[in-house]
Amino acid sequence: MSSKKSNELIERYEQMVSGAGSCYFDSDEIDEIADHYESKGQMPKALHAIEFGLKLHPDDVDLRLKQARYLLYLDRTTEARKIMSELADYSPDATLIRAELLFLDGQVKQAHRLMLTLLDSDELQEDICFEAIDIYADYNCFDGLVEFVHKAEKVLPDSRELLREMAALCEDRSEYDRAIVIYNKLIDKDPYSVTDWFSLAKVEALLKHYDKAIEACDFALAVKEDDEAVLSFKGYCYYDSGQYDKAIEQFKEYAEVTKDKSVAYELIGECYIKREDYNNALTYFHKALEADPANSNICYQLATCYYDLGKIREAIIYLQDTISLDERDDEAHSFLGEIFLQVGDYEKAYRHLSRSLALNANDRETLRLKGVACLHLENYKEAIEAFEEVLQGDMYDLQTRFNLVLAYARNHNEAAAEHQVELIDKMAHTFDFSELPAEEQQQWKNVQTAIQSLKEFLLGNIKPDENKEPLS
Repeated sequence: MSSKKSNELIERYEQMVSGAGSCYFDSDEIDEIADHYESKGQMPKALHAIEFGLKLHPDDVDLRLKQARYLLYLDRTTEARKIMSELADYSPDATLIRAELLFLDGQVKQAHRLMLTLLDSDELQEDICFEAIDIYADYNCFDGLVEFVHKAEKVLPDSRELLREMAALCEDRSEYDRAIVIYNKLIDKDPYSVTDWFSLAKVEALLKHYDKAIEACDFALAVKEDDEAVLSFKGYCYYDSGQYDKAIEQFKEYAEVTKDKSVAYELIGECYIKREDYNNALTYFHKALEADPANSNICYQLATCYYDLGKIREAIIYLQDTISLDERDDEAHSFLGEIFLQVGDYEKAYRHLSRSLALNANDRETLRLKGVACLHLENYKEAIEAFEEVLQGDMYDLQTRFNLVLAYARNHNEAAAEHQVELIDKMAHTFDFSELPAEEQQQWKNVQTAIQSLKEFLLGNIKPDENKEPLS
């Protein structure tokens, strides 16, 4: 039925339901109305349409079967079971419903045996097999599904879509080796299938078999040399395997065929970053931004490159551009706050670090930096709160513990400061730091000198404005 006629049918039915008149619908029209609501996920409305149709056509078996299926979907199992007990129908649709009822009862073997009878039906079609696969998957009967598909292969004239569905289910279950077997079987059936070569490449990559993934991409490209998805994915395989020079060449090839030049240039820039070639990275990030001026992520990439090159002014400019394009980018606010902290603009540092935390309250490093900014701004109470929260997540953060001592002292809480010094001393002598990174282990080994300095600092009754800098 044409789209126009279908819309007219639904409109006529809905007018009738709203009480704007009575209409007659034949069983095929009722079926189509129910399908319309089912396709929109409106199962109660689909069931209502079927139940209305059964008032007009009480003996219509197809409508009764559809009623039972909708009832099952809506967890009205008892009603569905009653309908099926009254129907002497053994069509594939009826068999699927009866099998699902058996699965619901926990009678898995009986349900599976009933499913296999579908393959003997003269009415068997591919869509019935897909429905069977869905039921097997819903009830986690994967071994039964595998047997069903293998037997269906021998019955269906073309079982490739069925095999692809099973391969996708294997991937969902992380059974990648089994998926590879299926994709190779599909390729044996059709060596010129770009879809199956590409699917094989993706699964091999998931297993980190990058050489095999690249080889599968090459076979796909031999069939369709300008396939953008395959060209791009091959570049990712080189990138993920650490072959950055080859990845660059591959993404350049991808850039020649894709309309989305910005993505290709950004990928090339990321490869140059991996090679620590920041000047070439900048070249391609600028090309990417020229192709897509509203891309905040590219601005952020430019900022990181300039920062790594020591060009702080340019880094600030592009971080500000990032935020202009995406004010809710917590990483950009945090990075910009950190840079302002480094250059001594503590008010701006505090503002951006606070905004970052408002967007992502769980970023401990940003919270630590905010505490340092508060120290510089003589906002000692807020600094203490920040450092205490950081230490709740990482009690071994020695740098933050030292800053906490400083914050307590400058807030004229010498007792709390002395307690923190004693705690650091105790931890240094009694805690096992073997699980910490080597650099942090060394900090704790050298802590005695720092503790003596802290004690002298406290004994000196230092004032808040004295020349003792926090550790950033």
